[in-house]
Amino acid sequence: MEHVVGVFAPVFAITLVGFICGRLKLLGPAGPTVLSRFVFYVAMPPLFFSTLAKRDFSEIAHWGYLASYALAILIGGIAFLIIGRKVFREKGAKLSLGIFTAINGNAGYLGIPICLYAFGTPLPAILATLVHMIFVDPILITWIELDLARENGAPASSIVSKVGQVFLVVLKNPLLLGNFAGVAVAALGLQIPETVLRTCDLLGHGAIPAAIFTLGLTLSEKDVETAASGGDTREIAVVSLIKLALIPLIAFGFGRFVFGLDDAQVASLVFVAALPSPKNAFILAQRYGVYVRRAAMTVFVTTVASAITLPMILLALGTDF
Repeated sequence: MEHVVGVFAPVFAITLVGFICGRLKLLGPAGPTVLSRFVFYVAMPPLFFSTLAKRDFSEIAHWGYLASYALAILIGGIAFLIIGRKVFREKGAKLSLGIFTAINGNAGYLGIPICLYAFGTPLPAILATLVHMIFVDPILITWIELDLARENGAPASSIVSKVGQVFLVVLKNPLLLGNFAGVAVAALGLQIPETVLRTCDLLGHGAIPAAIFTLGLTLSEKDVETAASGGDTREIAVVSLIKLALIPLIAFGFGRFVFGLDDAQVASLVFVAALPSPKNAFILAQRYGVYVRRAAMTVFVTTVASAITLPMILLALGTDF
């Protein structure tokens, strides 16, 4: 219990400070955007790179671990695909955004800091991010683009162009580039100069408190609060249950009984599978003008609920790693 408190107390404290600073507008109107850009473009990529580059490739390419997580989010996505179509009559871009909200976790701004404190490494959250950026997000965003293009009567050439633009944006993602570079170094067994790794570590260490603080700023923003004041409560409840309960349970089943992961691996797997929906879901919904209220409310509900569910997971699965 003491270890769990030691893991979550600093995270919640810094989040609260960020929330208060956001409400008081201490950083000015541009503060949250600047800090978020610092985390995304400057601090996180070196953290991803150094974490992966210093690992043995077998730790990164742990196929049982990766398969357990991938299968869990796949089944969670299929669950909402069926329920969303049959019960809530969602289709096209709205259905895709519902799936995105249900299966994506806040690995960057919440998962990485807590994984570092709970498991001694941000690697579990980084691997989850890698799975989403390579396999999940491009497919769902392409689905949204294609559906909206068809609705607007766009010609075939325009639709093909939009698909190409989506994959180009994904490939230019600095987090993905940091991931690729780190995986390449580990796979090839390259020796990176210590000065380079220390520089990356120094920048990466700045990402941890900045990311948590930014999460607090995000929760304080009026656009999220305003957008979250509505939406189909039944659908929000279903998406939240898929995110916080179904996907972690499936990950546990595959990790423990199918792939035979050890206790520490199962704990970190279930933890990252149970991370709340990220603000990215709300940002995407705003960008495309669909599913905005439901995405915002789900992000809010899952983030608040995770203050209970994530400590419970660490207590249930053990934290002495």
